[in-house]
Amino acid sequence: MAEKVLEQLRNELIQGLSEPIINSLLDDLQENKVLGSEEIEVIRQKMKTRSDQARDLIDGVRKKGSKASELMFTSLKNRDNWLYENLKIDSHLAIPETRATCSPAPMPHNTTDKQNNLNEEYKMDSNPRGLCVIINNENFVNRKRKRNGSQNDVDSLKALFKYLGFLVEVEKDKTANQIKELMTEYSKYDHHGDCFVCCVMSHGNETGVEGCDEHVCPLDDITSPFDGDNCHSLVGKPKVFIIQACRGTKTQSKLMTTDSAGATHNQTSADASYSIPKDSDFLIALATVEGYFSVRNPVSGSWFIQSLCKHLKKGSEQGQDILRILTNVNNDVSRREGILIMNKKIVDAKMTPQPQFTLRKLLIFKAPKGQAAASKQKRKRGNIDNFDLQKKKKSCHSREDQ
Repeated sequence: MAEKVLEQLRNELIQGLSEPIINSLLDDLQENKVLGSEEIEVIRQKMKTRSDQARDLIDGVRKKGSKASELMFTSLKNRDNWLYENLKIDSHLAIPETRATCSPAPMPHNTTDKQNNLNEEYKMDSNPRGLCVIINNENFVNRKRKRNGSQNDVDSLKALFKYLGFLVEVEKDKTANQIKELMTEYSKYDHHGDCFVCCVMSHGNETGVEGCDEHVCPLDDITSPFDGDNCHSLVGKPKVFIIQACRGTKTQSKLMTTDSAGATHNQTSADASYSIPKDSDFLIALATVEGYFSVRNPVSGSWFIQSLCKHLKKGSEQGQDILRILTNVNNDVSRREGILIMNKKIVDAKMTPQPQFTLRKLLIFKAPKGQAAASKQKRKRGNIDNFDLQKKKKSCHSREDQ
């Protein structure tokens, strides 16, 4: 059954699987002994394009039968839940075989699934909405690595989340250990609001985010203090982490493409209790994909943060959920043009952000009514939207690993 679904969704998966997800799937399939090291080496050949790697992965697993295909779908669900849900893989796998001899059980009217559908939107009406912590490392031991322009990101984020009804606290120039200590300290707060937001901006690499002492704080040390085991007051509430930092030193390729490719439920109150995994309700919005640099304009700020502020403000006013907003951010940032100077050579600056999440419901940021009304009135008077800081022209930018 699963191998037939894999064949049916072959083209969609080839288009949707990113290179980091392909590598993660290969690691999982090797660990589960679905693919051998030689098979994986063939798929990962450097001369192959991303689509060729995806095609070989799908065909190789499909030929190994239903169990192997099921393991790949399980891995995909864990690694890229957005793609998994977008392709409605669970629905495809739930279709019974044509030769099945048992009849489906009758469906009761009041099912758990129906109750869950009525609770697909996180609560977002407390006043204040919650706490937003902004950590900005601008100055480093090596003074030449100063992150010029980062204060613009702080100002934009601070204005945005105040507008959305959050209490905002700003921390500046923290060492790796101080970042860890701050996370532990904030996790011990009694979070009465509906949501917690943490924005961390610094240099970084594949292993994590740099402190101002140029030691690395792993991403897990930033997020894990807020999981269900360590922060009981945030259980069942969305925890949003926005990370502006490089995740490597590679440059993303510049490719030409066109735009020819390619049910909302409101929350109701319910008293039923149920269990959820400790790592549920997280959203980690990363400035770039693993292994690659992120881009910051030394004058106006980083591409990712400025785009996020613009789209999150606009999207919240239109009632858009955060994943739709982040998709718009991905599209906006990936279309941007710029130049970098690397090893005294001028190269194209291209990047795309990467959200990761374990959200269980729609997350819609809603500004308090007074704030939203004031913002609309301000636009009517013809004022410029302060969040729209993006520029169309090419300019020289900085990498977040320098």
